Amino acid sequence: MNKNEVKTYLLKKNTFQNISITKDAIEQILFLINLNSDNIGIRLSIKKSGCAGFRYSMKLLKASELKKEKDEKEVSFFYQNILIYIYSKDIPFLEGIRIDFVKNNINKIFKFYNTKLEKFCGCGESFSIN
Repeated sequence: MNKNEVKTYLLKKNTFQNISITKDAIEQILFLINLNSDNIGIRLSIKKSGCAGFRYSMKLLKASELKKEKDEKEVSFFYQNILIYIYSKDIPFLEGIRIDFVKNNINKIFKFYNTKLEKFCGCGESFSIN
């Protein structure tokens, strides 16, 4: 399956609120996707982690990892030129997030911001949501 064969679906109104991705994050995500011809997009998700409960996860999605038929438990859409897959169960946690790519000296990291966050772990790795 190549990039042109990926099926995408328009989301029903009110199914998923906006996410926003900064220009720096878009550039870095597209750079990472283009490192390998099998990469087609990203998967955003929530993982159980840390003392506060959850952490954000973003991973490159390869065409070879996709099923032939779309799973009813996931949604996909384009943001700018980025194909994004999200499991339906994670939508409430991802609504309204802003993703940025931050460069501090030698460190480079994707940061996730969400106004619905209720509390953070001491290390800042995990969170809980209202």
